[in-house]
Amino acid sequence: MSGQLLSSPLKDVWSLSRHMVGHFVENVAPCGTLPGDAIHGDITTITRTCLELAISLLDGRDIPEKTERLKDAAAAWAREGVPIDTIHHAIHEGFKIGFDLVVTNATTKTRTTTNGSDGNGSAGNGGDGEPTLTLTHTDYTNLLQGAKLLVEILDTMTTAVSHAYVRELRAVVSEHHNAVHTLTSALLGGHPTSTMARECGIEIADNYHILALHIPPHPDQANPHLDPTIIARRKLRRIQAALATTTHTTTLSLLSTDGGTLLIPTTTPTDLDTLITHLSHAARVPITATTTTTPTTDIPTATDQTHQLLDMVTRLGSIPGLYRFDDLALEYQLTRPGPGRDHLGTLLNPLDHHPELLTTLQTHIANNLNRQRTARLLHVHTNTVDYRLKRIAQLTGFDPTQASGLWYLRSALVARTYTTA
Repeated sequence: MSGQLLSSPLKDVWSLSRHMVGHFVENVAPCGTLPGDAIHGDITTITRTCLELAISLLDGRDIPEKTERLKDAAAAWAREGVPIDTIHHAIHEGFKIGFDLVVTNATTKTRTTTNGSDGNGSAGNGGDGEPTLTLTHTDYTNLLQGAKLLVEILDTMTTAVSHAYVRELRAVVSEHHNAVHTLTSALLGGHPTSTMARECGIEIADNYHILALHIPPHPDQANPHLDPTIIARRKLRRIQAALATTTHTTTLSLLSTDGGTLLIPTTTPTDLDTLITHLSHAARVPITATTTTTPTTDIPTATDQTHQLLDMVTRLGSIPGLYRFDDLALEYQLTRPGPGRDHLGTLLNPLDHHPELLTTLQTHIANNLNRQRTARLLHVHTNTVDYRLKRIAQLTGFDPTQASGLWYLRSALVARTYTTA
């Protein structure tokens, strides 16, 4: 009975829906920026649907097709990019308008009853001359039941909208992700991309920064009490989220939990060093990356070279960060097969029986010859580092504290990582 009493002021669905839509346009952004056909078409229709659904629920009847129509509308709004908070705000604004009508109607009836009191209510004069309203037990019970019904209706609508909106949004994101994945794969493989680019709504640039990424495992992946797969996926999601907020939609990526490739248009104003720092912070692990810049037509070859450079950097145990091809061109050339590489690889043979010396040399070079940092990483005194460097000079004939000796030792270290692989 209480639901039917509450629904009676809402029966004029057509005029009330027009009133609500006018309120939305004026007070709920971005409704005011929608084209007229959307306002007087979809928005008005769905507002009327919500009213009809509310009335039926208040009257004790459920109309599933009304709920399905609301879900369909929410899915369409998700595809059109209407924020979900705007949708929920509009629903609540509509409830406020409807509730005001119900309360006004109930107040008018109560005043009429009390002014002509039949014993179920009474009216007196307050200090300001207005009648004092007294609710009977039946009135109070109806009001309480009606309030519960309104909360249930609001729950039904918001749940239906949220479920349909999120489901459709996931589908949209999945479609876009698959399309971008296909487009990126085509670029890396040197295949035609014009049709795919149009389907994705992404413009192919003339030149790209290619970044090859090495993402080390998160420390929690080694925790036997945690699922390493979940930890790795969470790490990847954080990286993807950081990438989206930093470079927006212009970056093409193929990433896994341990690394991958980024293609960033050279026209995108992105500081690559800052980007790697940002991604490392998001991943909560230090990321190592290499980069080259190339025309779009040369992406397949340049990507292969960039990953070869990354392989060399990781083999050498270089400190995490961003490395450019120009900075390591000599080292890269030393990795090419040939008698020169084979000869350089033998220069460190005298250290085979002294693994601590080889580790010291690798760590010292990777840390840009910083004795304090090398000692800290090896958990030894700086004097121990100095002693080991002298022993390396004695055994190999090349002094790592001298420029010429360091050049040969560094070159030998690069060559050795490949000749022994």
